[in-house]
Amino acid sequence: MTIFVFISCGKNESDDIYKTKGGEYASKTGNFVADFPIEPNYTAIDNQIGLDKFQIHLYRSTLGPQKIFNVEYNDYPEHMIKSMSNEQVYRQSVTNYANKIAESFNLQYQEPIEQHGLNGQKFQLELNKNAKSKGLDGFILVRLFRQGNRVYVVTYVGVNAEFNP
Repeated sequence: MTIFVFISCGKNESDDIYKTKGGEYASKTGNFVADFPIEPNYTAIDNQIGLDKFQIHLYRSTLGPQKIFNVEYNDYPEHMIKSMSNEQVYRQSVTNYANKIAESFNLQYQEPIEQHGLNGQKFQLELNKNAKSKGLDGFILVRLFRQGNRVYVVTYVGVNAEFNP
């Protein structure tokens, strides 16, 4: 999945997701273009950290239970994130993500990346021995990007070892 070019568009939620002339899908409110395999579904999830409330915006395209493509973004309250460097945001995000799924997955690697002029962080999680002993197969590949107080999380969950967004 070739992901991620920021775009500048309007804010009308009713026509937020559209297919570009190049065949990718774009989000006007999310300001991104992503090469989803099929049109993604959009979900907004209310979230709260302390007294601060914000939404998690999730765009998901699923090709069966073993291939899930996500683009998620969070517009954090500015005071929560403005004093953090990109590296601190990425380190905290990787740690939080890995800790949430540590029962079944282990962090395999993480490295800085650059994509479409944006610097970010890429990391991969693999199933641990316990999960594999239950017959499970798969991995999670994640890319993080920050633009101001917005953090994008681009994720592939699946089994195709040849996948490289």
